[in-house]
Amino acid sequence: MQLSDRLVERLARAGVTAAYLFGSRATGTHTAASDADVAVLMAHGGRMLTLAERSGLANAFADALEAPDADLVVLNEAPLELRGRVVREGRLLYRGDEAHRVRFEVDTLSRWLDVEPTVREQDRAYLARVAREGLG
Repeated sequence: MQLSDRLVERLARAGVTAAYLFGSRATGTHTAASDADVAVLMAHGGRMLTLAERSGLANAFADALEAPDADLVVLNEAPLELRGRVVREGRLLYRGDEAHRVRFEVDTLSRWLDVEPTVREQDRAYLARVAREGLG
């Protein structure tokens, strides 16, 4: 997927150093009604996006990806499990600061691999309890 020059310039001006497509549109399992899940990595030590900037970028990504709408996640603020999922399964849409992106991906994967077995075990225990007792 090639982003327009206009969107690339907008991402650079906003301080975005990488953008990823994840979820059903990244795996090819989407329908026409599926939204686009997009994650952006902001410059290290840089400012975060305002609400208006987030909304504008989400709309721009929805247009670029021909999706009815887009959910935009800022990876700098996201939980480790989501960051790990994006790094492992996402498709890179935009590369700004390559060194920062690679450091982020290595750090995220290292941290995720440390806690993944515990998270998976907690998930299994929770699902087993729900199967036994229900949600109530």
